[in-house]
Amino acid sequence: MGKYSRLGKNTLLVFIGNAGARFIGLVMLPFYTNWLSVEDYGTTDMIHVYITILVSLITCCLSEAVFRLPKDQPKDIQKKYFSTGIFLSSIGLCAAGLIFFIISRFFPERGIFSVYAHFIYLIILVTFFQSYFQQFTRSIDKMNVYVASGILLTGFTAVFAFVLIPRYGLRGFLWSQILATFCALVYTLLHGRLWKYVSIRSIDKVRYREMLKYSLPLVPNSVMAWLINGSNRFFLEKFHGLDAVGILASASKFPMLVSTVFNVFLISWQISVIEEYRNNKFHDFYNRIFSIVFLGLSVGAIIIILSSGLLTSILDEKFSESRQYIPILMIAPFLSSLAVFVGVNFTASKETKYLFATTAYGGLTSIAGNIILVPAFGIMGAAYSQILSFAVMLTSRIYLTRKMVEIKRKSFYFLSFIFLLLIVFLFSSDIFGKYPMIVFLILSILFLNKSGIIFFIHAIKIYLKTNQT
Repeated sequence: MGKYSRLGKNTLLVFIGNAGARFIGLVMLPFYTNWLSVEDYGTTDMIHVYITILVSLITCCLSEAVFRLPKDQPKDIQKKYFSTGIFLSSIGLCAAGLIFFIISRFFPERGIFSVYAHFIYLIILVTFFQSYFQQFTRSIDKMNVYVASGILLTGFTAVFAFVLIPRYGLRGFLWSQILATFCALVYTLLHGRLWKYVSIRSIDKVRYREMLKYSLPLVPNSVMAWLINGSNRFFLEKFHGLDAVGILASASKFPMLVSTVFNVFLISWQISVIEEYRNNKFHDFYNRIFSIVFLGLSVGAIIIILSSGLLTSILDEKFSESRQYIPILMIAPFLSSLAVFVGVNFTASKETKYLFATTAYGGLTSIAGNIILVPAFGIMGAAYSQILSFAVMLTSRIYLTRKMVEIKRKSFYFLSFIFLLLIVFLFSSDIFGKYPMIVFLILSILFLNKSGIIFFIHAIKIYLKTNQT
């Protein structure tokens, strides 16, 4: 099977397995905003911010290592990786459990973290093992289990939410996340027959060092990524209250649609990059896919921007303020998706230290931006800070990967991005005759990225021809 066909097939399978789980937050958004207050929704977002960073810190990003390292290895070696990863992560989770117990027992009612410490820990626990099991099934080519696990997680999330949230509110929301993820991980464990890969005798010092060598550089990278994506919530809570966090959280759901679709593609792209990285024609393959990705992100961003009014109409009236922030918030996931795409080269080359370096630049920019912009401009300041952070991260990654693979036509991409910013500005303004100008800018973006359109059509033809034969 050709590399384009393989990428297309993997993307389709991953989309089926992951799309539902990733889109469920948006599909359920009208239900959530109807039953939860703006403050409660802000609280759920703050809890998610805590979970995102703590999963990486506690487990040392081992779910990333258990996908990359066992791939294409003999079964006995895969067993060593899986068992060693379980052992290492269990140590961290047990230690964290003790700390969480002390916090909830002796420091109750001291902010969101201490009040909901037991919920946070349980979600961390089930989230990690679901991710770890699912990543391993992908590594050992059990894509049917991977797909079914994602579908079941979607269904369980919806069912538990409808049952628990109307009766228990915020706590019902948290329990629905815990129970749904637990059911999905049990399915992944049983139907993937993963217990066959668990053995105390398979815990190996060599794999121990190899997994940590791969995953530890990803931890500070995750911390810096968290600073970019989540630290603005703490500044908003401090200076503008949880209501502002709730509005930002609800408004961010729609721009994140684009990055959610991209992240589904990214899972397949990681496989293709690992397989094709040493190929002599990787440079051309990479540039063709980059042009398609840039085009897809641009079109997705434009659709979200222009339909922001329609999208926010599904929210409860108390969240109506979200509409004005969607266009500017769309720029951050656009840039972050491109940065992640470029950063996959570091993973393929096992130079994960550069992931940290480039994300650190963005993280430091985020801290400075939040300190300066959020107190003065509130939600809009948080959006500006994110945009600056991802712009710095993307630029530094393009610079550092130039020796691995050079991106062609950078001036065309840069001009397209400027046009996208102009669309955001025009759409958010009251300038007379703005819509003809927006149409002109959209056509200009499509013209500048016509190579992406050509490559996309060509890739589709190859994929269809391969599957017909």
